[in-house]
Order: sequence, then C-alpha cells, then structure tokens
Amino acid sequence: ATAGTVRRPARASLPRFIEMIHLILDLLNRLDVDQGEMVLDPFCGTGTTLVECKKQGVRSIGIDANPASVLASRVKVTWDVSQKLIAELSESVIKKSLPVSEALMLSDTPLFADVRDVSQLKEDLLSKSRAGRYLLDSGMIDRGWIDEIPFYISIALLTQIDELDTEAKYRRLLKRALASCIVETVANVRFGPEIYVVDGSGVDDVLAAFQSKIQDVVEDLHVVSGIDRQGEARVFGGDSRNCAQLLRSSDIDHIDHVITSPPYPTEKDYTRNTRLELVYLGFVYDRKSLRRIKKAMVRSHSKGIYKADSDGELVAGMPEIKAIADELREKVKDKTYGFAKMYPRIIEEYFGGMYRHLLSLSRIMRPGGKAAYVVGEQRTYLQTYTPTASILCQLVDRPEIDFRVIDIPVWRVRRGTTGSGDLLKEEILIIQKT
Repeated sequence: ATAGTVRRPARASLPRFIEMIHLILDLLNRLDVDQGEMVLDPFCGTGTTLVECKKQGVRSIGIDANPASVLASRVKVTWDVSQKLIAELSESVIKKSLPVSEALMLSDTPLFADVRDVSQLKEDLLSKSRAGRYLLDSGMIDRGWIDEIPFYISIALLTQIDELDTEAKYRRLLKRALASCIVETVANVRFGPEIYVVDGSGVDDVLAAFQSKIQDVVEDLHVVSGIDRQGEARVFGGDSRNCAQLLRSSDIDHIDHVITSPPYPTEKDYTRNTRLELVYLGFVYDRKSLRRIKKAMVRSHSKGIYKADSDGELVAGMPEIKAIADELREKVKDKTYGFAKMYPRIIEEYFGGMYRHLLSLSRIMRPGGKAAYVVGEQRTYLQTYTPTASILCQLVDRPEIDFRVIDIPVWRVRRGTTGSGDLLKEEILIIQKT
C-alpha cells in the first residue's frame, strides 16, 4: 500500500517497561495472588498490570479517569480478535486513504506545488472530523505538534476507520494503533518527562507508520494467543476516589488484591502528555470536555486544581501534611507567578484524594486482602521534601480506613529532575485489609 516502511523505537523506555513487568510479577508473588482471585489496579494507565495478570491467568480489573488510557487498556486485554481481519481492515483503510496521501504529498513538491490545489480536499476532511477541527482551533498545528500534511493524512485515516462496517472492538484497536503511531512516529513531540515539541522530528509517511504499527499489533497478538490459561480482564473509566461505588454499580462486590502506581504529587499533567491521543480518539473536543476528565482525577499538579475542590479539608489537620503545606506557604509568599500560590493546596488536595480512595477501597476489599502502592518521594515544589509513602502510612493508620501497613520496601532510587538533583526513593507501600 505504501512505498516504504517506518520502524522507529517507541518513545517509552524499553528497559523501564521491562523493569515494570518484573516488578508486577514480583508483586503478584509477594501478595500471594492465586489464579482464582481478583486484582484491582485503580490507576491502571495503559494496562501493564492488567496484561501481566491476564498472561498469568489471574483475573483483573482496571480503573482510570483518563479515557485514552481506558481505551488503550481495553485494547491491550482484548485478545479474542482475528489477526487476519485486523490486517485486512487496516489494508482497506490504507488503500482508501492513499489518494488523499498522494494528493497532499504531491502538493508539497516544487514540481506540482503551483498546479495542484488541495484546499477543497482539506476542507472536506475537516468537515468530517471533529478531531481535526479541534486540533486546528486549539493551535496545536500552529505550535508544531504535528506538521500540516501528516495531520491531514492522519485525519483521512481516522475518518476511514470510523466508517468501517465491523465490530466496535476492531475500530477501537485500529484507532488506538493510529493514535499510538501518531505520538510515537508522526508527531513532532518528545517526552522528558513532560511533552515538548521538536520541529521536524516527525515523519511524513503516515500510511507506512500506521502499517508498521499494525504489524507490531498483529505480532503481539500472535504471541499472546499461545497462552493457554488467560485471566479475565475488565476496564472501567471513572474516579478511583469512588472505586467501591463504581465497581458495585457493575455488580462487582469485592476484590482480593491491589497492584498499582497512583499519580505522584508532581507538576506532571497526565492529560497534556496524552492530549494528542485524547483528541484523535474523540475524547477531547473543547475545554469543557478536557475539564471533565481532569475533575475525575486525583489532584496532583497545579493545572488540575479547581475552586470547588475540597478533598484537602479531609486531611489538612494532619501534622505531616500541615507541615509541608505551611512550609510551602512560607516559600511562595513572595512568588509572583500564579501557579506557585497553588503549591500548598496541591499537597492537601493530593493526599485528601488518596484518603478518599483508600477509604472507598476499604469498603470493597475482602478482609486479609493485600495492596501494593508504588510511590515516590518528591521535591517538585520549591524543593520541599514530600515523603509520599510515609504520609500514606499515616492515612492507612486512621481507624476508618481499616488497613494495616505490612512493609515499605525500596523499589529503586532515582535522581530528582529539578533543583539540587537529590536522590529520591521510589517505594512500595504494602498494606493489608484487617
């Protein structure tokens, strides 16, 4: 379907991904998880824990407030799909998008630039795509997140996927593959850890990039299809501060164990890092839709705090949290930039949100069940030390939470990316329902 192929390593660090897999397998053993039991990941992200549970024959449930992550997780744990049909559908989509790609690519060459007018073609593509219109209106194209011609070709592919007459799970898979290859290969973006733009770093041959991504998906499915006993996996979109209510509304009356890594209290906006996926997948199309997603998340950064937030009131009187917030209030007194004034409140809202999550979890986790939370020490906010695991221990010790601390092993030590670059521990808080 295309003249060339594109294969470029994914932006995520492969060693880190392998490290995470080993950690999950270790935690499954450490928590004594049996195949008949249910593991919950209440902050499941793109589903790494769910996939490993499924491979081990363990049932699992994932929850995430970011709909792009929810879709990614659902696609990753949906293995009852035809590899042949995926290839056929992708070839059909590429074939139908090829005339658009050729017209746009030719219009950008010196030989044809003066004679080939593609303005009407671009208007037609935008008329069928809310995602395309939002990407233009939001200024992401002007700011160079993705070059113009690859942008329009990607919108052509997206439109063809939406128009496929097939089961929803195949459309989801193809859309997720497209969104993934846009971020990994086509767009001019990098992560370090926040997303940033690097002009001219993307590729123009979107069809080849998409085709290559589909080949990777088919190869992965071929590998997992050989696993005899696969664990059932379900994924829900929602607010993990209300996890018990969310699960019970889906007829899930208890879970046995938890393996998760919640958001850290840092200036990392998880919706910004997934903004392209959120738009291409149709979840963000205006400010209101983006705000709705952010409000379902545990507050962890200054761009996700709202006037009506009140989780911090639940924990503001705790000495450990109050000491950090008071230190930050003293440090930000003379700061002139607006976000700094929010730093004390972020700490309170973050731990208040985690308190609500733990309280809700205690209402649906079986007695004796164990939970592992991978968390990290922080110095993000004006170098103010935040011992995340230690403070979560204080929350766990509150009588209404109904858990007890089992262990806090150090997983690894990393160097802080801001300020002095001090060494900071990432720890695993292991607790048990009493």
